[in-house]
Amino acid sequence: MDKNVKLINLKGEVIKEVNFNKDLLVSKVAKQAIFDTVIAENAAKRQGTHSTLTKGEVRGGGRKPFAQKHTGNARQGSIRNPQWVGGGIVFGPKPNRNYTKKVNAKVSHLAFKSVITEKVNNDNMYILEDASMVKPNTKTVANLLKKLEVYGKKILFVIETKSNMFIKSSRNINKVVVKKFNQVSTIDVMNSNVVVIENKACDELGKVYC
Repeated sequence: MDKNVKLINLKGEVIKEVNFNKDLLVSKVAKQAIFDTVIAENAAKRQGTHSTLTKGEVRGGGRKPFAQKHTGNARQGSIRNPQWVGGGIVFGPKPNRNYTKKVNAKVSHLAFKSVITEKVNNDNMYILEDASMVKPNTKTVANLLKKLEVYGKKILFVIETKSNMFIKSSRNINKVVVKKFNQVSTIDVMNSNVVVIENKACDELGKVYC
């Protein structure tokens, strides 16, 4: 399955069209795998530090609110029972709760390759020849986006370079996200309008998801 994408340089010039890495493509987009993976990735971000107070932890309720009988009301032992305003919470969340959901590696790999395939099929994928920069230069990245006519859209750059100059150059541009190839996730790709992958990063991703 051959898919061609545009190879560009840092000036935004199209050098030529190249075959996209076959190891990152699938013949059919797996929507269920994408769904399961996104649910798992979002769940993994939850800290689980939220906490509610039980009946024994809220303040007050030391005495019986009114007599047991002859009031016409249902009997009550404490104003901190769950049915009272300000009372304790029943089965509420407690700290250190683990929200992690298990997704098989094959499923998560299939999901990542599926969203990459969608970007390629919709012509929303570019290969960047080299992301190396001698020093931070925001104008270079901004001009690149303007040349591609994608400035203002949600852009995801996936890079391999060990230098952080490109990351620093993109930091002040709105809606631009830069991730190393070993940090990018399915959600990152889904949340972007256009994906630009450095050539070396594309090769490295191919090794991970082959």
